[in-house]
Amino acid sequence: MKHAYRSAALAVVFATVSALAQTSIPLVNGDIESNVSAQFGAIAGWGPNGGWALHSGFARPNNGTLGNNFGFYSAGLTETVGQLTSHLILPSVQYRFWSWGQGGGDDTGTIPFQIGYAATTGNLASFTALATQTHAVGNAWQELPGVIYTTNDVGAELGKELIVRYGNGAAGGVSDVWFDSAQATYQAVPEPASLAVLGLGLFALLRRRR
Repeated sequence: MKHAYRSAALAVVFATVSALAQTSIPLVNGDIESNVSAQFGAIAGWGPNGGWALHSGFARPNNGTLGNNFGFYSAGLTETVGQLTSHLILPSVQYRFWSWGQGGGDDTGTIPFQIGYAATTGNLASFTALATQTHAVGNAWQELPGVIYTTNDVGAELGKELIVRYGNGAAGGVSDVWFDSAQATYQAVPEPASLAVLGLGLFALLRRRR
């Protein structure tokens, strides 16, 4: 009987956790490895600004797992580097956009991560910001937390194309910065009732273990 009770509680916990699993959003050339231009040229899949370069020519600490290429841009007053994804924004989910980053030629800077949507279908330039989070970067490459945005049941962004972007000075960037291995995901936001069930399941497990 005790075993059956514990198994039922575990099933509740695992079912709730599974519902919160992250789903990847495909990004074109997120690893900055597939470029058709020469070095320092445009980054395939990203725009309107930015370029790419070889790690081997601009080596910095912790770049060993980042492949051959990285992206760069001036996070000053005008430049941005973004991507219009094929994902249509869903209600009641949490979005995340993040990557590795480094401080650029002077080994210091700030990278503004942004999540937004296309106000005009298919138009990256119609980017409308939903969330911005800035992160300071230095000499060594590091994986940064990026930015998170949670949708509600209603909102102007729902059903619109998701845009992920590295912002400009107005969003907190101040200098040349480098980035690599960009990723985007989403996961369902649990209803309060689901959280309560998860809590009860964990509580039951703890009681039975004691």
